[in-house]
Amino acid sequence: MSASANTSSIQQTAQMLRPNAPMPSIESIGTSVTSRIEYNLRFSKQVVLVVGNKTEQYSQLASQFLVNLSDVKSDVSHLNTQDRQINVAFVSASSKLNDIQMRCRLIEQLFVNTLFDPEQSLAVSVLRFATQQGESISIVIDHAHALSLQVKYELCQLVSLAKKNKLTINVVLFGLMEAGQQLAINQSLFKNKVAVIDASNGQILSLDDNKMVVEKSISPLRSWQKVSLVSALVLIAAALIWVYLIIAEDINQQAFNAKGIMVLGDNNTVATKPSLSNDAIDETTIQLQKQHKIESIENSINANQTALITQATSEDINQLLITVNSDKYIEKIPAEVTDVLQALMGVAKQVDNNVASTTEDDASEGQTIEISNNYYQTKATEYKNGYVVQVSVISDDNLLQQFLKEYSKENFYTYQRQLKGNRFTVITSKVFQNKVEATAAIELLPTQLIERKPWVKSISSVINEMNTFTG
Repeated sequence: MSASANTSSIQQTAQMLRPNAPMPSIESIGTSVTSRIEYNLRFSKQVVLVVGNKTEQYSQLASQFLVNLSDVKSDVSHLNTQDRQINVAFVSASSKLNDIQMRCRLIEQLFVNTLFDPEQSLAVSVLRFATQQGESISIVIDHAHALSLQVKYELCQLVSLAKKNKLTINVVLFGLMEAGQQLAINQSLFKNKVAVIDASNGQILSLDDNKMVVEKSISPLRSWQKVSLVSALVLIAAALIWVYLIIAEDINQQAFNAKGIMVLGDNNTVATKPSLSNDAIDETTIQLQKQHKIESIENSINANQTALITQATSEDINQLLITVNSDKYIEKIPAEVTDVLQALMGVAKQVDNNVASTTEDDASEGQTIEISNNYYQTKATEYKNGYVVQVSVISDDNLLQQFLKEYSKENFYTYQRQLKGNRFTVITSKVFQNKVEATAAIELLPTQLIERKPWVKSISSVINEMNTFTG
């Protein structure tokens, strides 16, 4: 991005922020947070992270920092290269943006019409472009707590490598205290690479500070609620014990009454026997149960034997003989010539149908998708500021055919690009007239494709990528 274009965009952002985001009185805080940021950027050469307990705290500081960047004078020839903060990228992070989308937004703001690999680390891609253009770079990210740990580490590596190569690359992050706590958990990665500033008082916070310690969740129950809960549990336990004692007493009473009862004879007549001991009563009951089971088994055996011994009548025998003879002798009639010809014609017709269906399947499997770049070139002439939705990038032809066959109902277009000597096929939507229409088209894609995080890119970027493909 050119210096004049990028400075004008920052000035427009600053003009929008000035009336709506007034900066709190820094003198009442005691230490200027903005001055603290500039001091660390100038001397410590580290990534600066400004954290606050509320969004309003760090957002106002981010606005003030952008205003200061926009106040750079147009004539900077008398300033040193380290004092020139011209090429600026400002991104508001969100949990909905993945790492690739964050890299694309940063690089597209800093370097327009430049081919880059979004899967490559920021420490590599941004450093290479900065070395080529020789400009000072400032990266400002709001809501830094939404950034992934990977992107934070890439930014720290970028600043460290820029320092070794004597380049000016400043990175300032603004976010909630959660961002600092995340760094504190991973101290081995960020020690001596990040300067954490408290947004409330402008003081430098160490990664071992108490504010960086993640607070353990406190029980939401108060003391009187805990006492009430324990009392309720005790009452429930007492009620269960009382019910158990009542049931046990009832069972014992029934067992005691059963001890004085015995079954006499087969007529189920009962008589009390109050003078028997417990062992005698139990033994008598077991013997009666065994005798009852033996009688039941004998009755069932007798009934089965009676059913087997029952003699068959003469009518049953005659009916059985008729059935056997009718099954044994079946008359066989020879087939006519016409029946044989019709059967052969039906088999031939079935074979022809199978061969035709197999040919159609082979033809459909061998079908390929023709990739033509004329569509994008035509639309680039029609819509100079057009945009497309990039759905996927595939390098394997079989996977490409499978993808296009699965989403054959979607109106997708493809072109080929070349990166590091490898050929890739890029799948996009049609070309839209502006970015708003392209962004709205993402919501109309199938759910499986929306989960792939498709993103919007300009038609000029598509033409540039097509020019990298040599055949």
